[in-house]
Amino acid sequence: MKRSELFFSFLLLPVDAVAIIASFLIAYVFRIQVDLIPANTDVLLADYLWSGVYLLPVWLIFLALGGMYRADRDRSFLNQLYKIFIFSSAAILLLIVFIFLNKITFFSRLILIYTWILSVIFLFSGRLVVEEIRRFLFRYGIGVHRVICIGANQMTQKIIHRSNADISLGIKIVGVLNGKKTHDKDLKVVGSVDDLEQVIEKHQVDEVILTDMSIPESKISRVIAVCSDKNVILKFIPDIFYLVTSNVENKQLAGLPVMEIKGSPLDGWNRIFKRVFDIVFSIIFAIFALPISSIAALAIKLTSKGPLFYTHKRVGRDGRNFKLYKFRSMYFDKCDFAPGGREWTKNQDPRITPVGRILRKTNIDEFPQLINVFLGDMSLVGPRPEQPVFVEKFQKEIPEYYKRHRAKSGLTGWAQVNGLKGDTSIKERVKYDIFYIENWSIWFDIKILLMTFGLIIKEIFGDKYEYRNHS
Repeated sequence: MKRSELFFSFLLLPVDAVAIIASFLIAYVFRIQVDLIPANTDVLLADYLWSGVYLLPVWLIFLALGGMYRADRDRSFLNQLYKIFIFSSAAILLLIVFIFLNKITFFSRLILIYTWILSVIFLFSGRLVVEEIRRFLFRYGIGVHRVICIGANQMTQKIIHRSNADISLGIKIVGVLNGKKTHDKDLKVVGSVDDLEQVIEKHQVDEVILTDMSIPESKISRVIAVCSDKNVILKFIPDIFYLVTSNVENKQLAGLPVMEIKGSPLDGWNRIFKRVFDIVFSIIFAIFALPISSIAALAIKLTSKGPLFYTHKRVGRDGRNFKLYKFRSMYFDKCDFAPGGREWTKNQDPRITPVGRILRKTNIDEFPQLINVFLGDMSLVGPRPEQPVFVEKFQKEIPEYYKRHRAKSGLTGWAQVNGLKGDTSIKERVKYDIFYIENWSIWFDIKILLMTFGLIIKEIFGDKYEYRNHS
């Protein structure tokens, strides 16, 4: 473990402690001095803060048992938020049970709710700040893991490209061992497996990643021994997982460790749960979008002739066709309603009306697709739907393209929030779509929706780079 990792793990303890006490403090001030509902009480601030001080050790223990202070803890903010919510709820529940069992006359139930809500917000915000500090230091090489990859294959290329693209991973690939000839300039071959010990010392390596499982067993044993002697982390990532994007679960078989490749989680009860989620939130979003949609509809009818909606055939789950709805954003005589489409829309497209430009810029033109979600043709999150003519073309060019039709098409998707929109690689888009389908969870959907809102805001105030819709 690097010293910086140990430092940040310990730093989280006082940060969390301050966040918890601050939630008690601000909840009291808000409830007594700001809240519109009066609270008649003689309880002093100091008395309420003491309840937070007594509860603090238990609260921190809950977080510790949940792995929130491990140096190798999950960096996913969504998972951390989920754990903080669970452990904060458990801590407040414990306080409520204590008050009940001791028959304490408590002055306000609302203050407990405020404390609970504020604790989740403050704990999560504190971790965001600490993580941003870590990422800032990564830019200067502080705390970065120096990594050697063994094997010059597709998996190694993927690791290198992702580590170069995302500084928040905190890793720097210093070279590749046992490399074959490659034209990839990012693959810097620094020797063979036999040179591992010297390479670790020369490059001050913190971690070794083995991706080439074709290496003889004797050499793999040597790699394990060297890493153990040098106190270097060793990880195995078989190259086969470059081809497999589904969930991989660690299990045991007759006492031996095995990795099981699971199928798509979007079956059975999960499929029903996702549908219920779509129905509930499509109604909620539609209610919030109704005033804006009404203004948009009126603007379209007053400024150009033609129908309010643009409809077009798209391919959804299991290859079934459905009619997609959008607000019309082009002049009616230039709008293409043909099944095959004529041409991609582009920046400053003369076919788009002035109102249509605003609708596209703000993504308001997509609002009617909430109808598709409610009817069950689409989901809030999933692979973006394509026209039948393009589906037929892409299936011939990309063997795994059909896998993206294992799920309903979505208003937004994992590929879109990762920038794969407009004139980008269809192959890369398919990889992201398949990854989403085979790693689905309700938290994954929520994450994508939150990222989508952020992306929309960026496009409203910045450049919009998607010009691929036919309307």
